[in-house]
Parts: sequence; structure tokens; C-alpha cells
Amino acid sequence: MIKLIESELFGHNLIEVNNAAMVKRYNECLNDIGLAPTNLKKFHVDGWGWSPEIADEQGDRHYLSHGLANPYGIIISPKQANSPVYMPFHSFDREIHQNIFSQYNAQINDITTKSGLWFELDQEISAYRSPQDLLMVDYMKVNFYSVDRLMVAAKDQRALIREFYDKPQAWSNDKLRNDIIESCKKYGDLRYMKFDIPTHPFNNIDTFYTAAFKGLYVFKRLKNDKPLLVYAGAQTEVSGETKHGHVEYNLHDPSLVSFLYNAELVSSDYSIYQSNPGLVEVMKEHVLLTAISGLDEKVEYTLMNKNQKKGLINRLVQDGLLPDIYFDFERFHSQMKDSAKLSGSDISESLRPYLLHPSIGLESHDKTVLWQLLSNYNTANPVLMYLFDKSRFYTEYQTWSEELQTWVIAKLMEHKHIYNQLI
Repeated sequence: MIKLIESELFGHNLIEVNNAAMVKRYNECLNDIGLAPTNLKKFHVDGWGWSPEIADEQGDRHYLSHGLANPYGIIISPKQANSPVYMPFHSFDREIHQNIFSQYNAQINDITTKSGLWFELDQEISAYRSPQDLLMVDYMKVNFYSVDRLMVAAKDQRALIREFYDKPQAWSNDKLRNDIIESCKKYGDLRYMKFDIPTHPFNNIDTFYTAAFKGLYVFKRLKNDKPLLVYAGAQTEVSGETKHGHVEYNLHDPSLVSFLYNAELVSSDYSIYQSNPGLVEVMKEHVLLTAISGLDEKVEYTLMNKNQKKGLINRLVQDGLLPDIYFDFERFHSQMKDSAKLSGSDISESLRPYLLHPSIGLESHDKTVLWQLLSNYNTANPVLMYLFDKSRFYTEYQTWSEELQTWVIAKLMEHKHIYNQLI
């Protein structure tokens, strides 16, 4: 992971927690939630409060949860507003993160001067018993809590002071005066602090991905009126059956693509790749790098010149290690340079699954979920995997050869601005 960190592809804009007071504040939030504290004296957190070091320490990348139906977030610094969300529970967690900091920035600034703040995604479900439970979730509530109940204390203190000023002869009420004094001794003067964060509703969950059940894609609003569940890791025994109230597919069921076509969710129209030919080149080279891994000796592909690469390709062909799809990509990439010579009939059928993309007219959040699904369906494009499924990318990256890692980092740096063009 060192090369990813050096290239700012992992760990960029994480907040360092490196003093006893901040570590204590983070642990107080964990304790408040009912989670195990960390023994680390220094670590980093992302915008959601997730720490890669604590995840390693506890051996659980989803340690900020009581099961995947009950995720939590921790805010100990307003600087987390500019941090990414590295290990989301859902595809919409980044949107929730942006909403929280844009709407409650003043409250977060005030609360974190005195206390840690944590929140829960309340789905009104204690635990997922089956994937079908997700079809019944129409909205979520983001509930906020402060350590030592500081938010409640501020509300109570303001109520006491209001009573003192508004009620006749309140100055003679010994209990009222004592309650005000004790509140100020314990918490300080909270009258003018912005500590009130209301429950935040979130209902943009018609289409989303969840890490629950080893990865599940949920599409609730389709043209055929039947919701769709796509299993990324686990398997369903009724993949492709349509006689139920909803439809389920395993990710690599051959009939899934046809269903997505008919639902007008995906397309293989090549025009999107004419605007982004680099994506085709990435897939072509990925096929080549995968073939190189079949050689006995180490090959430094990224250091080769054009003619050395030609010699390598010829050798792979002679050894029967380079599949025909490489040459389909090569031909397609060449034809894209002259759009007048390219038509849909020129694209080989074996190439079409690699050219799948979300339909043009979909909303951005729908495209984001579909790009993630397609990057897992077609693993030949690590750039798309990084852009739309970072948690899986980081896991896969650690299994790759050093040469493949080096090449992927170079391609990510080359295409780091392509995200907004795809959604």
C-alpha cells in the first residue's frame, strides 16, 4: 500500500489523531456506541470517522457497526468535512457525509470544541435477516449524539435560564438557581453555542449498494415494476426467476446482462468510449498484464519501449498465453481514431461485455451504483474499480504482482479526472 499512499491514492486527506486528548475523545465515542476502544496512541480517520489502523488492529474493516444493519460514524474534528469516505457501508454514505457537513457545519464546529460527536444510521431494523429486508427500507434517519450528552445539556441549560428570566420571582427558587450553577460548573456557559442537531432524514435509497450479505445491489424502481436484487458475493438459488414479487440475480449469471438491457439500465453503445478512449486502452493493457503473469520470469512492462513491447506480445502469442480478446481491443482502439470507419457491426460479440456502461439518461446516483456493479462484473478495468468500488480495489490490489501494481497506479494517475465524465 506504500505506493498507493505515496501517489495519494490511499490515505489522502485523512485526519491524523496524534494526541492523548483526541484519542480519548474518539474512544469515548466508541464506548458510547458500545464498541471496543482502541489501544493505539496515534491513527488516522476519514470523513466518516473510520480508521484504517483501528480496522487492522481489530481485524474488522466494518468495526464501526453493530452488524451491517447498524452502522455508525464518529466526528471529532470539523476538518473531516474535507476527508473522503474510504470504507462506506452503502453507496450513498458519501452523500450523507456531504449533507451532514453542509447542513450542520456550525453545530459540528461548536460541539467538537468540547466533545466527540457520533451518529447512527437508523433503518428501524435491528438486524438484516434476509436480503429481502432491504426492499422494505424506504428511508433512513441519521441520529446524532454527543459524548456526555452535551447536546442535551445545552438544551436543558437554555431551558433553565429561560425559566429564570421569564418566571416571576424565579430568582428566589433555590433549586432553579442551583441547577443553573451546577450545569455551568459541569459544562460551562452553553447558552450561545450551536449544539442542536436534529434528526436528519435520508430517503434517496431507491438504488444503492450495501456491503451486507457479502455485497448486494438494490434496484427498487424499474420499468417492469419488480424490484431487483443482484448478489455480488453470496449466491441465490432463484437467480433469474421472475415469478416472485421481486427478481434476484447472481452477479455472474449470464442472463443478468440481458435483464439489465431490457430494464434500460445498461448499454454497450460505444460512443462513451469514443469520448474516453483511454478506458479501452486500460482494458487492452490489463489483458496483456494478466497474460504476462503467466511467464516464469519477472517482466518490467512499464519500463519497456514500444518495440520491446511488440516483442513481448509476439512471444506471448507464440506461447499461447495472449487471448484473442487482446486483438479485439487493439482493433477497436485503432478504429475509434477514425469514427467514420467504425460502426456497431464492427464490434466483435466477445468485446461487447467489456463495453457495458450505464444508460446515458439515468440519474447520477443510479450511474454510480451501476458503474460499481459493472466494474465487478467486468474486472478488466482497475481504473473503474478504483473510482467506484475502492474497498474492493484495495483488497484486490494487495494480491497483484508488483508490476501490475505499478502499471495500475500509473493508469490511475493518468485518468484521475475521468470520474465526472462518467456520471
